Amino acid sequence: MPTTPANAREVLFIGDTSHWSRLAASHLRDIFGHVSLVLWDHGDPPPRLHETWHGDHIFCFKADLLLKPETLARAAVSALNFHPATPRFRGVGGYDFVLLEGGTEFGATSHHIVPRVDAGPIVKVHRFPIAPGETAASLSARTAAHCLVLFYEVIGMIAQGRELPVSDEQWGERLYTRAMLRKLHATTPRRPS
Repeated sequence: MPTTPANAREVLFIGDTSHWSRLAASHLRDIFGHVSLVLWDHGDPPPRLHETWHGDHIFCFKADLLLKPETLARAAVSALNFHPATPRFRGVGGYDFVLLEGGTEFGATSHHIVPRVDAGPIVKVHRFPIAPGETAASLSARTAAHCLVLFYEVIGMIAQGRELPVSDEQWGERLYTRAMLRKLHATTPRRPS
């Protein structure tokens, strides 16, 4: 069966409004040509583009936007997320929680998106050591850089028509929520960034 050239595919990119997401979106445009773009941060008015989009691939990068099953079903080939945490930290606030727990490593995770939050089959994980004196802000920036490298690797495989790897890593059982993060921030003094 012939494959569709990369620049002929319909792609939806959903990211936060950070510089890192803009770099990822620019890379996608270089490979796929036209990319439908949603840049959104939690607390902003909800975007609508993704609700009517149809195409081949959905790529979420550091995005907190939850996609409905019907949106995922409109991606004919794949829906992938680039999660700024290791699989142990499903949900939000991984930077804060890993530091609270005294963790020694962190990372970024690429996975297939399913209706349950951060629960789809894992493609690949990039891990790195947590530096002495690390803050949530510094860890967030370092994680974003690793997330972008992971994004380039996985998108490169897709552009070359290669099959994505299947990791043997497993998601943590606990889902870290915004309510948990708010409670942590209310009860824990913040270290300077």
